[in-house]
Amino acid sequence: DSGDPLSAEMLHVQVASAVEQGGLGQCSFCGRKFLCTRLEKHVSVCSKSQGSKRKVFDSSRARARGTELEQYQQWNCSERPQNDPPRRNNWRQKHEVFIQTLRQARQVQQVLSKGGKVADLPPLPPIENPDYTACPYCRRRFAPQAAERHIPKCKTIKSRPPPPPQRR
Repeated sequence: DSGDPLSAEMLHVQVASAVEQGGLGQCSFCGRKFLCTRLEKHVSVCSKSQGSKRKVFDSSRARARGTELEQYQQWNCSERPQNDPPRRNNWRQKHEVFIQTLRQARQVQQVLSKGGKVADLPPLPPIENPDYTACPYCRRRFAPQAAERHIPKCKTIKSRPPPPPQRR
């Protein structure tokens, strides 16, 4: 009511009568409905906001601006490979291994609750992580970064112990 040309009651009456007469128009960008008198103004504003995407704000870059760290970040970003190959998604295999581990744990609990010994159970099968890389020299398996460090060293080892037994 402070200096507004239309009071809230008058605005409410206008909107009610516009709804009755079908005087509402729909914005083609956002789908909202407005009085026909206001629709043109809204569409002009809505089209500008829909057309432009805001740039993502990087707070670490903003903090580094004007310091020596900014040069390091720019230098470091240029060396990073941008197109890393996507890792293979093997969630199903991991899920099966998880279910198998739970079943084995349940069997151990049943044997223990009946008064048996854990030594009476058959040995557990080894669990292979599909994300690991096998060393071609010693056939041990490593995480990708650890394999990058290990394989060159393992290549130069002269007195290498025998490889682990092959799994059946």
